[in-house]
Amino acid sequence: MKKIFGLFGLTMMSLAYSQSFGVKGGLNVSTISKDNGWNDTNAKIGYFAGVYMHASVNSILSIQPELIYNNMGVKYENANTIHTLNLNYLVMPVMFQFEPIPRLYFEAGPQFSYLVGNKNKYESSNKTIIEKDKDAYNQLDLSAGLGLGFRFNNMSVGARYLFGFTDIKKSGSTSWNNDDKQLRNNGLQIGFQYGF
Repeated sequence: MKKIFGLFGLTMMSLAYSQSFGVKGGLNVSTISKDNGWNDTNAKIGYFAGVYMHASVNSILSIQPELIYNNMGVKYENANTIHTLNLNYLVMPVMFQFEPIPRLYFEAGPQFSYLVGNKNKYESSNKTIIEKDKDAYNQLDLSAGLGLGFRFNNMSVGARYLFGFTDIKKSGSTSWNNDDKQLRNNGLQIGFQYGF
């Protein structure tokens, strides 16, 4: 038992000494999985920005928890109206990164999101209407990220695809394989990070 605790303590000390911190940001190309009423959805351009901690486990494996402000949503046309839905989340991804060759890494992990605000914008030929109705959407959103990146010096560039597991609408139900075609966040993130 002492050996197990000793090994655990040694691992924690090595993680503590190999930590680095930084900032990251970039572009979101987001959409929402369709149900029967969202037939003509288009991707919406947004952004993300936040901070991260990078902890190396060994020479090829590391863990990177992050705290991100993430602008998601969708754009779609219904009759003569263009609807843009902005969903703003405070997000905590926990990425497990694998670096099989120096500088190139692959990553995957869960992402936990909390809705901090939303805005519906309806544009037609003669008027524009803006509504905010946070109560219509679930505050918590669970998704996963899968991506790759390239490190150079204390910077890196990367791309990450996000796919949601939970329904964003409070009125909807959710199945894991999405047989019910409910509304789920999806998106591609392209950005860079800078470590201190």
